[in-house]
Amino acid sequence: MRMREKPGQAKIRNGLSIIDRLLMTLLVLLASIYIFYGIASSRLDAQGSRHLALKLTHTPALVSPTANAAMPSPSLTPQVPQIEPGDWPGYLLGNGSYNAGEVRITNTTVSALRLMWTEHAQGGVTAQPVVVGNVVYWGSWDGYEHATTVDGQRIWSTYLGVDGDSADGCDPDSAGVASTATIAPLIISGKNMLVDLVGGGDSSLYALNAANGHILWKTTLGDTPADFIWDSPALYNGSIYIGISSFGDCPSVQGKLFQLKATTGQVQHVFSVVPDGCRGGTQWGSPAIDESAGEVYIATGNLGSCWSNEPYAMALVELHASTLQVSGSWQVPQSESVGDGDSDFGSTPTLFSATINGATRQMVGTVNKNGIFYAFERGRIGNGPVWQNQISTGPNCATCDGAGTIAPGAWDGTRLYIGGGFTTVNGQSCQGSLRALDPANGHYIWEHCLGDARSMAPLAVVPGVVVVGEGHYVTAVDAETGDTLFVFTDNHAGSIFYGAPTIAHAMLFIGNMDGNLYAFKYNRLNAHQPD
Repeated sequence: MRMREKPGQAKIRNGLSIIDRLLMTLLVLLASIYIFYGIASSRLDAQGSRHLALKLTHTPALVSPTANAAMPSPSLTPQVPQIEPGDWPGYLLGNGSYNAGEVRITNTTVSALRLMWTEHAQGGVTAQPVVVGNVVYWGSWDGYEHATTVDGQRIWSTYLGVDGDSADGCDPDSAGVASTATIAPLIISGKNMLVDLVGGGDSSLYALNAANGHILWKTTLGDTPADFIWDSPALYNGSIYIGISSFGDCPSVQGKLFQLKATTGQVQHVFSVVPDGCRGGTQWGSPAIDESAGEVYIATGNLGSCWSNEPYAMALVELHASTLQVSGSWQVPQSESVGDGDSDFGSTPTLFSATINGATRQMVGTVNKNGIFYAFERGRIGNGPVWQNQISTGPNCATCDGAGTIAPGAWDGTRLYIGGGFTTVNGQSCQGSLRALDPANGHYIWEHCLGDARSMAPLAVVPGVVVVGEGHYVTAVDAETGDTLFVFTDNHAGSIFYGAPTIAHAMLFIGNMDGNLYAFKYNRLNAHQPD
């Protein structure tokens, strides 16, 4: 049924229609104005974007190869790679082989270490693995330097040469990369990058791009097969310090210490341990840098063909880092040399401090093949040892198994830790030993008998834990007591742990002469404390 309109409704409806038409006209006008200015603005934006794109093409390093609409603005300052706390970027972590930044592997959690992976090379692994971020760098005797992620994925391998000598009695008969790398941020050719500095098997020092293994520069330091780089580079104040040795004393060579510019490999200074034309004083332990004093310490090899005129052979030598000029030295007395005359230093000096007669003294110590650890006051080594201690039995043959001691010490700021050769602990004959020493006098705090073999390589120390490789075993002991906390056994044929362990980022890495790099990881599910 149709309803009738009330009086006046038709007039109201007609009035609204007029208003509606006026509003519609106004909206159309506003829309036209909006469209006009919008088009003009978009043209300006497009022109500005084109100009910005032209500017970016002049700085391609700032342009992402896969652009996204939500990409943030590029940084105008390239990020400089850094070494982070907890990394282990070089041999002995600078010197003391102590990683204070490791907080997850402790004396209560080390028993929870589990083997995570192994990586195999075609030659033995004696170089200490070094860890920066999530990458471990390591060398092998087949001549390769490797980079592997901490979860076991290969990144790159670069061939750096193999030395060999088939002469009768030459031991070993071949070796490749025995040097431990130093990983450091450097500016090379105007680019900030992490660089792998390492001695190759061809008597050359290399700088590799740590990201891809490409060779940045190479400097030859000796002649193969006689010369070889057994030691590892030390980086200080823009320079690299590294020594040269004989391959296996077949024949002996003139020992030298080199200072090179880190960014180019240019040789800056050379210290010849014995006079030109003479042989001996080879340096197969690594240099130790006292950064506070600007001094370098090296421990040198046997006397040679000019033995009466070789005061720096079979000696501890202190040099100015800036010039490699000798500032002090001390030579092992003939009365303390071993029976076959092979009483050289094959170790790296250890820097430490001690409180003696109420005064703090800055010390340096090193162990000789005669089994004696000698401790000196830095800057006064010519005065002779402040103290000395017989770590292992002085052998008739310094290279015999279980005899000569060549392992560098470790220092955690409180105690010295020394691994050694054949000795006696609490009346028990031991193939090797691990001991904690009082830095002030060398007295033993505790002793640990090694039953399988002598400790050949450096130790690795973190708060509360000392790790040593010995024969077929990797052993972790309590830093306070020497009690065994963890043992791993490698039963592979040819197994012997001649390489130094590394502890970083809740992982333990160590190489073996069977060609394996072993990686252990802290498993908090089996530990006594949370991560």
